[in-house]
Amino acid sequence: MTTTVGFNDTLNGQSVMSHQRGMTVIGLLMAAITIGFVALMVVQVVPMYFNDQKITAIFKALEEERGTERQLRGTIEHYLDINMVNHVTAQDFKFEPIGTGTRVSLDYEARARIVGNLAIVATFSHQVDVPR
Repeated sequence: MTTTVGFNDTLNGQSVMSHQRGMTVIGLLMAAITIGFVALMVVQVVPMYFNDQKITAIFKALEEERGTERQLRGTIEHYLDINMVNHVTAQDFKFEPIGTGTRVSLDYEARARIVGNLAIVATFSHQVDVPR
C-alpha cells in the first residue's frame, strides 16, 4: 500500500512542513555568491576612498601654505610622497591665479577592477585657494 503525503497532511502526528527546515544547497550557494560579491566590492572600493582621504588631507594642509606655484607644486610632491599616493602626481594638480593668491584644484577618476573588463569608477574633485 502506497501512501502519499500532501502539503497539509500529517505524518506520525506532525505536520510535514515541520520536518522541512534549513536552507537548500542552491539557497546556500546563492547566499555565498552574494556575500562573496559584496566582500569583493568592499575590498576594491574602500582603498579608493582611503586614497581620496589622503588627498583631502593634502588640500587641508595647503590651506595653511603660502607661496608661488612652483613652491606649492614642490609641497604637493612632498605630501604625495609622504602619504604614498601613487595614482595622482603633482602634474595632475591645476593652478589658477586668482586675486588673492592661487587656486589649486584636482579632478580625477579612480577605477577599481572587479572582474574582467568590469570596473567601478569613482570621480573626485578637490579645490583650495592658497594665499600668496
